[in-house]
Amino acid sequence: MLARANRGPVWPTTLSAACLLAAAYGAWSLLTPLTPERQAVALGALLAGQVLAALAALRGGRAAGVGIGSRVWRILATGWLLWAIGSALQWGNWLLQGHLPAVPSLVDLLHLAGSISFLWAMASYPVNPPERFGRLRELLDVSILTLAVLTLTWLALLRPVLYGLISPPILVFWAGVRPALDAAVLALVLRVLLLAGRPPEARPLLLLGGAGLVILAGDLMAGYRMVLDGYLPGTTLDTFWIAGALVGAWAGLAVAPPDRRQPPQARGRGRRRAEALLPIAFTYGVVGFTVLDAWLTGAIDRAGLAVSVALSVLLVARQGVVAGQSEMHQYASLLNASADMAFICETGGKLRLFNPAFAAALGVELKSPGGLSLAEFMRPETKIEEMLSQVGSDGWAGEVSLRRRDGLSIPTMLTLKPVEGLPGPQALVAGTGVDLTVIKARETELRLALHDVAAARSDLESLNTDLEHKVETRTEQLAKMVEDLDRLNQDLKELDKLKSEFVALVSHELRAPLTNIRSGLELLLAAHPSLDDHVRESLSLVEEEATRLSRFVEAILDLSSLEAGKFPLRLSAVSLEKVAQVAVDRFRGQPAYDRIQVHLPPEVPEVTADERVLGSVFFHLLDNAAKYGGSGPITIQAEAEPDGVEVQIDDRGPGIPEGERQRIFERFHRLDSRDSRETYGHGLGLHLVKRMLEAMGGSIRAEGNPEQGARLAVWLPRADADEAEPTGIQGSGQRPNHGRLIE
Repeated sequence: MLARANRGPVWPTTLSAACLLAAAYGAWSLLTPLTPERQAVALGALLAGQVLAALAALRGGRAAGVGIGSRVWRILATGWLLWAIGSALQWGNWLLQGHLPAVPSLVDLLHLAGSISFLWAMASYPVNPPERFGRLRELLDVSILTLAVLTLTWLALLRPVLYGLISPPILVFWAGVRPALDAAVLALVLRVLLLAGRPPEARPLLLLGGAGLVILAGDLMAGYRMVLDGYLPGTTLDTFWIAGALVGAWAGLAVAPPDRRQPPQARGRGRRRAEALLPIAFTYGVVGFTVLDAWLTGAIDRAGLAVSVALSVLLVARQGVVAGQSEMHQYASLLNASADMAFICETGGKLRLFNPAFAAALGVELKSPGGLSLAEFMRPETKIEEMLSQVGSDGWAGEVSLRRRDGLSIPTMLTLKPVEGLPGPQALVAGTGVDLTVIKARETELRLALHDVAAARSDLESLNTDLEHKVETRTEQLAKMVEDLDRLNQDLKELDKLKSEFVALVSHELRAPLTNIRSGLELLLAAHPSLDDHVRESLSLVEEEATRLSRFVEAILDLSSLEAGKFPLRLSAVSLEKVAQVAVDRFRGQPAYDRIQVHLPPEVPEVTADERVLGSVFFHLLDNAAKYGGSGPITIQAEAEPDGVEVQIDDRGPGIPEGERQRIFERFHRLDSRDSRETYGHGLGLHLVKRMLEAMGGSIRAEGNPEQGARLAVWLPRADADEAEPTGIQGSGQRPNHGRLIE
């Protein structure tokens, strides 16, 4: 059966069958009379249950792995096995002699040894998470609980029976020792339950506690029967022991393998407080029972008094250990939270303690140092034993190289100090190490950076020298170029002046001949009405060309005056209706005259402008609309604004492309520049209009006519918004653009 313990289905089947047999035995013991056969069956069933519990405990030890947990379950298996051996001796003696061995016997000693094994197992049961500095406290807790429970059993059970002289003292002792030890085991199980972590760890303890309760009930009843008239097997009392053994076997089967991936689970605050108060409560129970018994009986039990004093002393010692443990935990937490390596070692180099930073840095597990030595992490040439033995009262500090388990070296600033105040001749050394890997890397990076900076500085100085030379050379070249450009600028100014003077001279010289030609043609046509139609048509054509050429000459003269800053302006309040009508009248006798429509509202205000110049502006705009606006109507309309008046001249021609609406105001720019164009223009009219309007503080923009064609919108300041100032030149007479910019 032991070889098949790990096969899985065998154990549940076996345990289920045993439970059914125990239940059947209990029912059979109630329904059948007490016979020797039934007594033999009871002893055999008890033996089988205890053997099953021992095998299950061994299986639990294998499931617990390697460590204290496995050892505890092996001790429990030893206890069940000792009980099973005692039961086997009882069974053999009953089969051979027909009665049980006399008390005391080897069977009682085996039962006592088994109970002590259970007590030992529960006293050494590992808790999760383990208390690193709590070994002495655990020993005191176990001692206090065990002594208190045994004392209470003495005071409450054994002493009354002894004083009553019901049975011999030796029989009373053996009748009460097993219940007393059972109660002590239950107290330790309760303590371990309060310290247990996850449910898989607590489940076997709960089952052990249940088994202990059932066995305690059986031992109490058996002790009572032993004191009165002796214990006989085969009664219902055996059912408690069989059931306790089966529950104990169930506890062994409930042991789960430890999960290394799960971190230790912290206990709740309530459970920690209950576990801390458990020894205090049992000590107060013993002291209170002793005091109550002395008050009721009038006599002090010396054994109870001695144990009460001993428990009080142990409790005081335990509280001192708890206080020291709390302070030690604070120091340990401070040390464990440190990012620097820390350790305690002997002068020979053997490690005693180290913190998590030491374990993480050197690649070792955070556990008891065991046989680890500081020399394992040093270079072979480093005499660590000599260095540790020479650590004086002031300690030692220096830079060393530690080696990880994977072979990597860690530059470390190591500081060693002797541990003072230790009892005995053993000397210990406390060490701290600061990992210099990052610092060394930063130093290397800084050194390389400084080298790069020095190289860059040298290159920069060389480049700066070269740049200064180039700047000096370029400056000389630029100075020479500036001199050349200044000279060229003066030449260009002279040429421009000559050009302007030449254009003005030519235009001025052309004006008089053209006027004479026009006048002569007009007189000729008026004086000879009977001229041949062909001749009259030719003379009219010459007259029109002379008129066009006169206008071109006037435009050039006006533009030259504007560019020279000598264009005469006399700004005053001007009526738009009057100026527009004068401009329209200049087209009388021409085909475009009948197409011009003036729609000026009566309430349109006067504007600030030069009347003559504004009339020229209107004439050029109407002339432009007449030339390029097709045969449709030409309308003049106006709209008053808060600080000015906008006049719109619309035509029904092909319109102006959006990309050309800015360029049509440039000098000599024409939309149709072909030589074969039907309408001839010189490209100065709109440019001249723009310059005249800007000189008077106005503006002009080109838009698309909402109906069809083109729209030229002229903006002029209102006369009532800004008083007019007469001026003789453009520079002093120009007014600001009142919010309207040329688009």
